[in-house]
Amino acid sequence: MKTHPPISRDVVFIGGGHTHAIALKMLAMKSLPGVRLTLISSEVQTPYSGMLPGLIAGHYSYDETHIDLGRLCRACGVRFIEDTVIGLDTETQTINCKNHPSFSYDILSIDIGSTPDIASVTGATSLAQGVKPVPVFLEYWRTLQQRLIDSTKKDKVRIGTVGGGASAVEVLLAMQQHLNNLPELTKTSLPDIEYHIISGAEQILASHNRKVRNQYSALLNKRGVLVHNNFRVTKLQRLENNTSSDAKQLQSAEGHTLELDEVIWTTAAKPAAWPSKAGLSCSSQGFITVNDALQTLSHPNIFATGDIADMVNHPRPKAGVFAVRQGPPLVENILLSLQNKALKPYKPQRKFLSLVSTGDKYAVASRGGWSVSGEWVWRWKNYIDQAFMTQLNDFRMPQNKPSHSDIETTSAAVESTPMRCGGCGAKVGQPILQRVINQLTTPLNNDVQLGLDAPDDAAALTVPAGKYLIQSVDAFRSMIDDDYLFGQIAANHALGDVFAMGAKPHSAQAIVTLPFAKESKVEQQLLHVMEGATKVFNQCGMTLVGGHTAEGAELSLGFVVNGLADPSAILRKSGLQIGDKIILTKPLGTGALFAADMRGEAHGRWITQATQSMIQLNQSAAECLIKYGAKACTDVTGFGLVGHLVEMLRASEVNATLSINELPLLEGASDCFKAGIVSTLQPQNEKIRHVISNLDQFTDLPDLAVLFDPQTAGGLIAGISAKAADQCIDELVSSGYLHAAVIGEITQASTGSKQITLM
Repeated sequence: MKTHPPISRDVVFIGGGHTHAIALKMLAMKSLPGVRLTLISSEVQTPYSGMLPGLIAGHYSYDETHIDLGRLCRACGVRFIEDTVIGLDTETQTINCKNHPSFSYDILSIDIGSTPDIASVTGATSLAQGVKPVPVFLEYWRTLQQRLIDSTKKDKVRIGTVGGGASAVEVLLAMQQHLNNLPELTKTSLPDIEYHIISGAEQILASHNRKVRNQYSALLNKRGVLVHNNFRVTKLQRLENNTSSDAKQLQSAEGHTLELDEVIWTTAAKPAAWPSKAGLSCSSQGFITVNDALQTLSHPNIFATGDIADMVNHPRPKAGVFAVRQGPPLVENILLSLQNKALKPYKPQRKFLSLVSTGDKYAVASRGGWSVSGEWVWRWKNYIDQAFMTQLNDFRMPQNKPSHSDIETTSAAVESTPMRCGGCGAKVGQPILQRVINQLTTPLNNDVQLGLDAPDDAAALTVPAGKYLIQSVDAFRSMIDDDYLFGQIAANHALGDVFAMGAKPHSAQAIVTLPFAKESKVEQQLLHVMEGATKVFNQCGMTLVGGHTAEGAELSLGFVVNGLADPSAILRKSGLQIGDKIILTKPLGTGALFAADMRGEAHGRWITQATQSMIQLNQSAAECLIKYGAKACTDVTGFGLVGHLVEMLRASEVNATLSINELPLLEGASDCFKAGIVSTLQPQNEKIRHVISNLDQFTDLPDLAVLFDPQTAGGLIAGISAKAADQCIDELVSSGYLHAAVIGEITQASTGSKQITLM
């Protein structure tokens, strides 16, 4: 049996900036035995700065202007973790995240960009909107457009950007372009809008040559944009007595004032605080200082690139063009660092091509003292931008992945790894288990007589008098690279049967198989998996009482879960009544989405949303269904919607109608079905197509495949009386089950085996 080399070293990338996106693609082409690559990013789709003005202007869609990090990492074989880094411990070489346990690293690279320095100006934090973080700005932009469409005010709306650089100019012109076309798009008139640029310098675009500055000054004047030079904003305050409730007053250092309704901040960049707090070498402004090899001056195993980094020997503006160029030297030096070889210096270009758009499909190109402009320049810029995005978003790993001979001996740990035993010899070592157990916290349970706190051979539980012990088991291999989330999904999936029977969770035992790796890597992976699982168990007030661990080819996780139920209150698959409304609590489509993800065809946000659905606990949904009189219930898992519903219909001796258009789908599921992408279990599930009486009338509907799509940690199906169904749905939605819906109705059984009719 072919096995992969045990993981012995972790190379972690924090931030999905341009440099890291290019570096991950390049590293994917290398052979790195024993090396695990991980990207930690707060966004699954990260914006490409060069195309953002085009997105604001309406020339591009969201997907066209964002690098899909989830999809790129899947294609590159890189572990992707969606989270925000909040700290770093350089002594233990661990990374602290907002929503995950800590990650360890052997080599680290940081590319987290920067944000406008709003906090340095009084009132700006609450009264101005920064252009970064981009997702926040785009939400503001969508809201602003809607406010202008809905506005009934007669006064002018004054919109201004603070900052005189390319970002301020491009963003404002792009907003003007889109808003000028908005009345035609929406068939709604807008208020009169006045545009302003507030620059602290003597002239806008101070870093560009004179020809560019003069050309843009003339263009802004032609388009009616008011430019305020030498206006260094020192304070913002709301004008309480102004006729416009949105009016803000900007004050300058020289005592000048200006009133605006919308203030967009694009001034000097500000770095995150945690690199400096971690003890990394930083400039007086807080940017990480690096040498010519992009290596931090304080920690040889940490690199930094993009806007967060300052090359001490080669100061350069914070511009995307430099970040893109840093990808190849970063990769080369990471490879050299893995081999403990001397790093190679990199010298960024002094002169660089700048392409600045004008809102419409027109742009200005400059380099040094040279400048050209025209529609053809925009087409040139568009070609460059589209090509850059295509190479990242449509990247596919070649079938014959090239080797990198210099890395063949990357780690002595890989070379000296002994053959792995089977049987009991495959168990994870006792010291690892004990260290992980000591870090887990589970609620106390008086019914647990012997559990993890005792060294006995098995757990001992007390079953309270008059209760049934409800027991179920589920296990499967990991479908995502995020072990912490996988632990939550697996625990949630296993608990589905307990909730579906109306039982209260009591205790669980785990069955874990971990990939071969260096001892410290095994320990961290086990901790992440079990931290995820115990997070779910703790939400339910249940206790982890034991389990079994082993090493194997890939990560898998399962649980034996116990619940307690009142014999008179157990929900079974039988019990559906004629006239009951069929309620489904979660959307469908996880099978197709993860099939698409494995092929590299799924957008990262699809997988993120599917994962969020899978980690949503069914406990509150079950309580709600019981409250509204459910007598029969089951969870939707591997057999798909029809497979599990038919089990209920047969047990209850009834039939059902299903409203195909009422079935809630996860985003992207419909796209997968249209593309013919389904789970490998789909053909098996479709073997019961015969239970649907009129299936042939819907064969041209791509979404029909969702009827047989296998779910992981899916929702609950239950029958609720018609008079209580609407109120039950309202409460489910208010409890967080936003896609809960009535999907059909129970009807009287008829002769023959056809039990479902589609509507």
